[in-house]
This record gives sequence, C-alpha cells and structure tokens, in this order.
Amino acid sequence: MDLLGQSQELAPQRRRVDGAIVFRRFTDSIRSNGGDGQVYQEAIVEETRELFDCRVSELYEGTGGKRNDRSTLPQAAQEAYMVNESLSANELERFIGTIGGESQDEVNDQIKAVVREQSKQTRKWLPW
Repeated sequence: MDLLGQSQELAPQRRRVDGAIVFRRFTDSIRSNGGDGQVYQEAIVEETRELFDCRVSELYEGTGGKRNDRSTLPQAAQEAYMVNESLSANELERFIGTIGGESQDEVNDQIKAVVREQSKQTRKWLPW
C-alpha cells in the first residue's frame, strides 16, 4: 500500500537460475508440445550422444558421477547440459501448437529431432 491507502502491485520475486530450473523449463517445453513420459529420457539420450559423443551411463561412469545426479558431473558437463537445455527449450517453445502426428511416437520423434538438432549446434561451441 502507498501512503494514500492504494494497493500497489508487487514486483515478481526473482530467483537464481540453476540447472534444476533450466531442466524444468526444458521438460515443460517437451510436455507443452505433447511429449509423453517416455520422450523425456529419450531426449536426454539424444542430447548426451550429440553433446558428449557417448551414452548417459558412459558419461557418469567416465567422469565419476553418480547416476541421475547431474551435480556430481564435472562443471563443464553441467554447463553444457544447461546451455543446451535452455536453447532447446527456446526452440521447442517456438514449436508449441505445431508439432503433431498420427501417433504419440511421431510426436515424440519430432521433439527428439528438435533436441538432437539443437544439441548438434550447441556442440559446435563446446571445447571438446
């Protein structure tokens, strides 16, 4: 309230962006395009293959990370995932309402194709 008793809109609270927030936006963009529960893991498999040229399990084993805990990966790997998932979410958000198909598999395949292509582009900027 101001001095005259008028209500004022509060500014939205900001919070630090971290890997969990980026990942949530990424998965929300998949869901918004009609992706089902199966496509989340498949998109990460595609992303990992393009970014790191290995399987998800190989990335964790090779770096000494604890499976399903990205915070145990080297900082460079965490950053690569964050950058790519942020860019992939941007790209998927552009496609909301346009991805479709005759089956759920076709929808999932189109989502994975967007993630795969973005991952290829992101990889060009990485030092490995």
